[in-house]
Amino acid sequence: MGAARAAGLVGVVALAFSISGCATITREECRAEDWASIGQRDGAEGHAPSRLESHARTCANFSIVPDPVAYRAGWDEGVLIWCTPENGFRGGRANEGYHGLCPAAVAGPFLEGRSVGQRLGLAERRVASAEGRIRDFEQSREQFRQQMERIRSDRDLTADARRDKLDEIRDRLDDLRWDMDRAQSELRQARVELEPAQAAASAFFDRLGRR
Repeated sequence: MGAARAAGLVGVVALAFSISGCATITREECRAEDWASIGQRDGAEGHAPSRLESHARTCANFSIVPDPVAYRAGWDEGVLIWCTPENGFRGGRANEGYHGLCPAAVAGPFLEGRSVGQRLGLAERRVASAEGRIRDFEQSREQFRQQMERIRSDRDLTADARRDKLDEIRDRLDDLRWDMDRAQSELRQARVELEPAQAAASAFFDRLGRR
C-alpha cells in the first residue's frame, strides 16, 4: 500500500471516529431530516436549543443543512416535557447546572423543585462526606495500632528506639482523635440538617400528588 493511500485511509478512519465519538446526532437522523422530532427530543432531555449547532456540524459531513425553524418548534414542545417540578428536584439534588431553559409559564414549579432538591442534595452530600472521613480515620487508626504491635514485637529495636517510635505513633493517634471528633461533630450537624430537608422534599411531593 502506498504512503499516500495509507494516509488517506488513516484520515477516513480518524474522521469516522471523530464523527461517532463527538456527534450529537447520527448519520441516519441527519438524512431523515425530521428536525421537529430532533428538537423535541433535545428539549425533552434538557438540552439548550444551541445544540442544533452541534447537529449542524455533524450533518455537514453528509452535505445536509438542518431546518432551524422546525427544530425550534419541536424544541419548544420538548422543553415543556423536561421543565417539570420532578426534573427540577432531580437536577437540584444532583447539583446539576441550570441555564434558564424553562419558559416563564412553567419555570416557577420547576425552580421550586430545584430549590427543594438542592437543599436535600447538599445535606446528603454533607452526611456522606463526614461518614467517608470517619471511615478513613477509623482505617488509619487501625493501621497505627497494627504498627504499634509490630514495633512492640520487633526484637531488633533497642528500648529507646522502641519508645521513640511508639511515642511518635501516639502523637499521630492524638491528632487523629481530634480529627475524628471534628468529623463526628460535623456528621451530627449534617444529620440535623438532613432531617428537615427530607421533610421538605416529602411535603413537596405530597403537594405535587394533590395537584
